[in-house]
Amino acid sequence: MSGELGVGVDYQPSASGPFLWHAFDRARVSSDLAAIARAGIRQVRIGLAWDAFMPDAHRVDPRRLAEFESLLRAALADGIGLVPVLFVQAHGDCVMLPGRTVLRGRRGSAARVLSDGLIEPGVPRHVWTDPLMLELADRWARAMAAGFANHPAIDAWDLGDDPAGIIRPRRIADLATWVRLVGDPLREQGDRVHLTLGADDILSGRGVRLGAVAPHLDRIDVAVRPSHLRRLGLAEPSALRFLAQLAQALAGESRVPIGLALAAPSPDGDAEGIEEVAAAAAIDELLERRAEAGICGLRATRWCDLHRRLAERAPYDRSGWLLRSGLIRLDGTERPALDVYARAARAGLDVAEPHPWPARLDVDAYYANLPDSLLDVAAGWRREHDDEPAILDGSEV
Repeated sequence: MSGELGVGVDYQPSASGPFLWHAFDRARVSSDLAAIARAGIRQVRIGLAWDAFMPDAHRVDPRRLAEFESLLRAALADGIGLVPVLFVQAHGDCVMLPGRTVLRGRRGSAARVLSDGLIEPGVPRHVWTDPLMLELADRWARAMAAGFANHPAIDAWDLGDDPAGIIRPRRIADLATWVRLVGDPLREQGDRVHLTLGADDILSGRGVRLGAVAPHLDRIDVAVRPSHLRRLGLAEPSALRFLAQLAQALAGESRVPIGLALAAPSPDGDAEGIEEVAAAAAIDELLERRAEAGICGLRATRWCDLHRRLAERAPYDRSGWLLRSGLIRLDGTERPALDVYARAARAGLDVAEPHPWPARLDVDAYYANLPDSLLDVAAGWRREHDDEPAILDGSEV
């Protein structure tokens, strides 16, 4: 594999977070993109809210398309490549969906549905197989392909953000079939298509198999939080390398490029906080040892902290750590990790060759025997790295 290591960041405005499309502030977004470019980061991933872009089942909202076009112009002016995110995107325990996709009065889902900023009573339709959801997804994908394929400001499209964390596929084949349905209209035009999965798709069984979706994608990213790393009983830099290599092994013979998306919330007494200097050091070491990790890219999951007034709104009422995960604090000061990402972006580092570990893995047996199989694989990985601490026992996974 050749090319440059992709170093990027996810963007939401500090005042509105994921609700940016419900009250699009062109001046604020343009200013923030310019600040990201000045920091040296040239790839920005931004979520497109399904409820905002498709309030009408019959078409994509022309106003949103015009606002998206203005975003692309701003990115192009700053030399930024965008990665727009479509479809199911996890915001804590919430997902943004059009109101018509909610089965009202039903229970059975831990996910909360937000539509136009409000919690909808009920549960989301099964996005992977429900006929209405498939129709809407196909229509949205084709509209974006028709309007924006091969746009010079678009580096790639991402088909979701930890989607199984919101709506778990009932069968392994469901997600793979869906990825092909919605990704093919974009890939057929020559655009690159990514999918961001959650670390829990590796650490637990959620109906997702990397090897099943990999043939239909140009890259898979794995979203990682500090609580995921602590379950492995390894120091943070080692846990990151281990997760990246295990993801490559689970992807099988496809050798699809694997990237990591890292959340590093500042400490605030919950399970997700990590000391800022330690987070920066872990990311720096991962970059230095990227050849061992075999990663194709690395991104921070938030450019700036979000305003505290969002704390009482879903999803932040239950996931406060999302507010304090930025590379930039609310007062404008920089967290140490920003310098690490910026230096890496400016350096133009070579992308690493895939380096799966273990070299051979029975994927079905791995998932069938979780969590013990995870402990066994992690222990084997540690034995090849003499400087690693002992792994936790099975009761702590």
